[in-house]
Amino acid sequence: MSGRVIFVEGIPGAGKTSTVQKISHFLKGKDIPVKEVVEGNLEQPADYEGAAFLTEDQLKTMEVEYGIDAGSVRPYCEILERGMLVHYARMDGSEAFSKSFIKELEQFDIYNTDPDIYMMVIKHKWGVFKKLLAGADEVYVLDCSLLQNPLTFLSARNDLPAELIKTFVKDLLMLVKEFRPLVVYLEPKEIKKALEHVMAERSEHWFAFVKDYYTKQKYGINHNLTNDLDGVVKFLEDRIELEKSILKDAGVDWLHIERDQASWRDILTKIEDELTLRFVKG
Repeated sequence: MSGRVIFVEGIPGAGKTSTVQKISHFLKGKDIPVKEVVEGNLEQPADYEGAAFLTEDQLKTMEVEYGIDAGSVRPYCEILERGMLVHYARMDGSEAFSKSFIKELEQFDIYNTDPDIYMMVIKHKWGVFKKLLAGADEVYVLDCSLLQNPLTFLSARNDLPAELIKTFVKDLLMLVKEFRPLVVYLEPKEIKKALEHVMAERSEHWFAFVKDYYTKQKYGINHNLTNDLDGVVKFLEDRIELEKSILKDAGVDWLHIERDQASWRDILTKIEDELTLRFVKG
């Protein structure tokens, strides 16, 4: 069982978090150890949450400006080839750091940086993830880290060529290929209904952020997307096609599930059948 990993992917409202929980519950019921990690968890092993990338000089300048001893920051740092990765979200709540210092670090978040820096940092993370899987007893069940987060940044924010994005994701998968990754890909049959469902569950601020991120940055500008629900739907339609193209070409096992809001029982049966073949009877 060592080191197997399941990625759950799909657009907002596709049901990723619920699916991660259902997969974890099923495997635990078969006495299979599971490590369940959903978006927002600071311990995400295949992505970064609340991490800034700075050069050493930039970090030293900030430390001097805020009167912070370098020794207090270094426990939150990783030294990479081209700079320092600072886990600022883990600093929150510590009396050693002011809110303004953490807020300034946030401006250097890897999801605010240049695409080449971002890709370098994420490939580093997946190299660490590979080593983690090699020594793991658990099945890791993750959402968003393989497709949603990279495509949101590389496509919506930066409108990079599809082939470059495909190559990047395929390179990540190659790093963990020996652990037989499975991708559970959830595709709503009606994107607008899926979005309306999740909008009803979340705050107005959430959709306002998503709407602007998808339609007012490079992809939205270059493709003339309207800054409304229809513009968001158009971006997500394009994203789904790119994601499915990546999975078809990547040589990875993937379970494609087209779903509506009332089909959970059928979805779970399909997933459980796959898990039984893969993990229980094997």
